[in-house]
Amino acid sequence: MNTSLAAGSNSIVEIVDAPIFLTGFARSGTTWVNRLLRDYFSVGLVNEGQFIVAFGWRLARYGDLRQGENFRRLLRELRDDEFFWILKRNYGVDIDWHHAAGRPPSFPAIVLDVLRQIADKLDKQRIGSKYPVFGRYLGLLDELFPNCRVVHVVRDGRDCALSHKHMTWGHQNTYAAAVHWRDYLRKARSAAQRMGGRYLEVRYEDLLAEPESTVGVLEKFLTGTSGPITERFMEDSHRLKPEKIAHWRDAMPVRDQAIFEGVAGDALRDAGYPITGTGHRPTVVARALYTLHDRVAREAWHWARRFFPAIPERKG
Repeated sequence: MNTSLAAGSNSIVEIVDAPIFLTGFARSGTTWVNRLLRDYFSVGLVNEGQFIVAFGWRLARYGDLRQGENFRRLLRELRDDEFFWILKRNYGVDIDWHHAAGRPPSFPAIVLDVLRQIADKLDKQRIGSKYPVFGRYLGLLDELFPNCRVVHVVRDGRDCALSHKHMTWGHQNTYAAAVHWRDYLRKARSAAQRMGGRYLEVRYEDLLAEPESTVGVLEKFLTGTSGPITERFMEDSHRLKPEKIAHWRDAMPVRDQAIFEGVAGDALRDAGYPITGTGHRPTVVARALYTLHDRVAREAWHWARRFFPAIPERKG
């Protein structure tokens, strides 16, 4: 059962099954924060919940769910989604679809039941889901789950760009990473304006450099209380690796630094990150070539891993 501060009051009120959605641009540290929320905040987070967006976006195709056949068709197609196969394989969680079918005939009701089953079977108190793409669909999540809370992990886009190049599915050049990082941040922040106090940005760098105050804010946001979770987290803070902050300064070529800043310098400033002042936006031709290279290279890696599953996600 989740808790939060009541609006305009210092009293704590209980919010039954208010989902916590964790998101952030890929390689921003969402996997680490996923573990933090699971281990310290007792949130039942598992593999990425893309099914919530995939089905939520196309709900119209199922028609009126109060009609039995429409509702049963949605349940059948949900049950066959890859998410639930991975859920069983990786976590040993098998959803009781008969129980889910007993919920009111709506997609949000089914999702909440699924998330509750996952949390219960993992012996966690709070329900939630993690998916980097959530950040692009906060408006949809807010519409479906008007009491949800969103934790958005933000990381310096230059470090994200460096990390992407090591992944077969990642953006394969700095220009493409800069374009998508900037677009992601802008879309998430724009949609979040309508969520008010149910949205929180947590900077990856702040979690490493100022863990006590940052986790304290997170604790207040998710539970309405302060102290015990942060104290327990700080007992393990020796495991943090602050050397991961601003790795781009040494690892990213100056030319790439200039490209990223030329494309996304405004977003870097808005997010509180330092800029070098050397930003240079590529020419129209160069931008087209970078975009083509990124698209072709990612598609090639996709098909290579499809035909040769032994190829790891991480290069080298």
